[in-house]
Amino acid sequence: MSRWGILGITAALLVASAAAAFGGITFIYPAPNAWVERSDHLIIKLNSAEVTGVRIGVNGIVSDMLAVGTPEYRRAFQDFLIVQPVWDRGRNDVTVETFIGNSRAETAQAQIYFAPDAAPSAIPPEFKPYPFHRPELEARCVGCHDMAPSSGKAMSTLAKENPCIGCHRKMLDVKFVHGPAGTYSCVYCHKEKATPRYAVTKREAALCSECHGDKAAEFAKRKYIHGPIAGGMCEVCHDSHGSANYAQLKAPINELCLSCHEAIKKTPHVMRTTTGTGHPVSGVKDPSAPKTGREMSCISCHNPHAGDVRYFFVNNEEDRMMLCQMCHNK
Repeated sequence: MSRWGILGITAALLVASAAAAFGGITFIYPAPNAWVERSDHLIIKLNSAEVTGVRIGVNGIVSDMLAVGTPEYRRAFQDFLIVQPVWDRGRNDVTVETFIGNSRAETAQAQIYFAPDAAPSAIPPEFKPYPFHRPELEARCVGCHDMAPSSGKAMSTLAKENPCIGCHRKMLDVKFVHGPAGTYSCVYCHKEKATPRYAVTKREAALCSECHGDKAAEFAKRKYIHGPIAGGMCEVCHDSHGSANYAQLKAPINELCLSCHEAIKKTPHVMRTTTGTGHPVSGVKDPSAPKTGREMSCISCHNPHAGDVRYFFVNNEEDRMMLCQMCHNK
C-alpha cells in the first residue's frame, strides 16, 4: 500500500467530450499507450451515476477503495476522479475497478510508460507522447480552471493568482526549489504560443544560460569541461523545477555521479588503506568545508562542471598531494 500512502486525491468539474474509452470507463489523461515524463495526474471519467467506489492498481499494487458516490462528491465532481499516482520507471500496467456498493461493476486496463529522463528515441514505439495542454483536454477543465488566463495573470508571482499552481503545486513541494519555479515565473520558460501549448521552446544550456550566463562563461574558460556541461545537458543532473537535493540535483551527489562513473564503486577509491578500504567518500564530515557542515562526497575533491586539471580537482592543482593537503595539512 506504500504507493498509495502518498496518493493525493483531487477532482475537478470537467466538461464531457470524446476520448479513448474502454467500456464505460474513460482514461482522460494519460491516454492508454501514452508515455509521460512526470508522475503528475491520472484523470478518469467513470461514465456512471451509480458507481460508489473506485480502486486503482499500478503494477499490481492496489489502492484502498476511493469513495466517489456521496451526494457531496457528485455535486462537486460529477463522475470524474483525479489521482496523483507514483509511476514506476518504464511500463505501468494500470487497472481501474468501479464498484456499486460491494459489487464490482467494471474493470478497465491501460498501459502507461513513465520515462522522466529518457530521450524520445529510447521510448518503445508503441507508446506515444501525450501532452495535456491541447484544446480537447483543456475544454474539460473550464468549469473550475481558467484555461485562458490574461498575460498579466499568467505572469503573476502570487500563488493565489497564478493559473499554473492549482494543478502543478506538487512539483514545488520539495526542499530545494529553482528560483523561477519558486516565484511562479512559469511563462519565462513555458510559452503559451508553443506547440504543444506551454511547451518549453528552448532546453538545456540554451535556456539555462539566459540566466546563468556567468557560469557558462566561467566554464568555457577552463581547460577541461565535464561531459554533460560540454554537451549543454544541464538537465542530466539538475531538475528545472526543484528536488529534495542541494542545487536541485536529481539524486544525492554520490548517487548521481556513480550513475555514470560506475567503475568507482568496484575498487577502493584514491588509495587502499591498511584496512583494505579506500578513502572515505561519504559518511563523514567534509574537512575541506567545515563551515558548511556538509558530508564528504565526490564534490569535496572534484568540480562537477569544469576545471584546469584532468580530474577536475577543486584546487586546480596537477599535483595530487596538493589536493590531499587541503585537509591533511599537518
